Amino acid sequence: MRNILFTTDFTSSSQQALDWARLFARKFGATLTLLHVYQPMLPDTTLPVLGDPGEGVAASHDIEELSRQRLLELATQLQAEGFAAQGDWRTGSVEEEILNAVRDNGSDLIVTSRSNDRTFFDRLTGDAATALIKDATCPLLLVPTADEKRAVAPSQVQTITYLMQPQTTQAEASRQTSALADAFGATLHFAALDQLDKKPADLLVVMDYRPSGLFTTNPAQRVVSQSSVPVLIYHPEAK
Repeated sequence: MRNILFTTDFTSSSQQALDWARLFARKFGATLTLLHVYQPMLPDTTLPVLGDPGEGVAASHDIEELSRQRLLELATQLQAEGFAAQGDWRTGSVEEEILNAVRDNGSDLIVTSRSNDRTFFDRLTGDAATALIKDATCPLLLVPTADEKRAVAPSQVQTITYLMQPQTTQAEASRQTSALADAFGATLHFAALDQLDKKPADLLVVMDYRPSGLFTTNPAQRVVSQSSVPVLIYHPEAK
C-alpha cells in the first residue's frame, strides 16, 4: 500500500475519516493524497437580483480560493506530523473526480466518510460513498459518521472481522486480511453475515461481489449501512 486517497469536505465527518487515513498511512508507510472536490455555487435565477450581480460571482470565487487554502493547510499540517502528504483539488462530480484521482495518483486505498444524516451535503457524501462501493477500482474504507455520544476514534485496530460469503474462498480471505492483521498486530475473525453482531470488531472487511438481480441484496451495502465501525471493501479482481 503506497498511496492512500483521503477525500475531505473539511467537516467534522471527514475529520473522523482522516484519523483512520493517518492510522493506515502510518502502519503501511503510505503517502496521503488529500482530495477535495469543490462544488461551485449555482445562482438561483428565480430570485430577484439585489445590488451588483457580480457580487455573487466574487463570493463564489472567494469560497473556491478558501477551499484551496484549507487543502494546502491540511497537507502542510500532515507533513509537519511526519507524513508524506500532498493535496489534490478538483471540481466536478464528486464520484467521478474521486475515481479520476485514484487513476491519476495510482491510489491503493480510498478513505472516505459515510453519513446517514439528512442535510444536503451529508446526502451528497452518502450518495457518493454508496456509488463508490460499486464503481471503485481499489479497496475502499468507509468510516461511519459518529454522533456526539459515540466517537469513532481509532487508537489501534485490535480486532478485524472478515465477512464470509458463499463465493468466498479461504485463499481469497487470507490474501485480503493477512497484511492487515500483520500491520496492526490484530486478532482476525471470520464470520457469516448473521454472526457479525456476535463478533465485535474495530474493523470489518467485506468483498463486494456485486450480485445481479433486481431484488438481490448486496451484503457489502448492508454491512456498510448497519455498521458502527469502519468497513473496508474489496472488489473482485478483473478476469
